[in-house]
Amino acid sequence: MDKRKFAERLSELLTERGMKPAHLARELGVTRAVIGRYVNGEHLPSLDMAVRLSACFGCSIDFLLGRSDAGSDFTPLPPPPFRERLTFLLAFFRTTKYRLIREAGLDESTVYDWQSGRITPGLNSLIALAEHFGCSVEFVLGREN
Repeated sequence: MDKRKFAERLSELLTERGMKPAHLARELGVTRAVIGRYVNGEHLPSLDMAVRLSACFGCSIDFLLGRSDAGSDFTPLPPPPFRERLTFLLAFFRTTKYRLIREAGLDESTVYDWQSGRITPGLNSLIALAEHFGCSVEFVLGREN
């Protein structure tokens, strides 16, 4: 994932809304330094923070990450638990967990943890899944049809 694309898009969104990073930090309940690291392209947000930023700006995570120019006016569906979504994705794309692990280069134990509901994927894993399936991060999460 390209941190620069995310930094550029976040900066554009802040400018379009006439919002300063400090105001965004207050709104999200984080420090100005956190937002500064995003704007400077030093860090990518966690999935939770990407969802919060998406809600704050009313855009899709894919738009926020610079993966798509569509989605600047986005209303997400409530996402199901990821273990359920993974089952859906495997059926929808007519693949197996083993093929997904092999073809997407995912760690087997991590995918088992997703399947059991012990953990949810991070943002980089979601991007890898979206790229593997040829769909949006929002579709992988179940926030869009």
